[in-house]
Amino acid sequence: MLAFETGSLTLKVAKTLWFNIYRGAIHDAAGEYVATLRIIPGMPLDRDSVPADAPEARPYLIVIVEDATIDLNDLVHFESAVTDSLLQTLSRETFKPEFIQFFYPTPSTEEPETLLS
Repeated sequence: MLAFETGSLTLKVAKTLWFNIYRGAIHDAAGEYVATLRIIPGMPLDRDSVPADAPEARPYLIVIVEDATIDLNDLVHFESAVTDSLLQTLSRETFKPEFIQFFYPTPSTEEPETLLS
C-alpha cells in the first residue's frame, strides 16, 4: 500500500485482485472518510506492437470515484489534490501518466449538498 498526503487530504493506494487496477481511500486531516476510488492506468502498447504509422499514445489514469462525501463547491479542489497525489504516487520510470480522467456515478437526488453519498 502506498500513502501520500497533500494539503488536508491523505490518499492510500493498494493493489486489487485485478491486473493493473488499484483501489484508493481518501481521508481528511482529521482522519474522516472522504472518498473511495478505483484507479485504472491507461498504458499504451509498445511501439513495436503497433503499425509504424500509428499515432503516439500517451499514458493516463482513469479514476472512478465510487463513493465520496464531497461538497459540489469543493469538487475542483478535490480533483486537483487527487491528481497531484496520484501523479506523484503512481509515476514510475516506465509509466508517467500525463493526465487523469475522473468519472462519477449519478449523484443522489436525496442529498443535494454532497456529490455522491
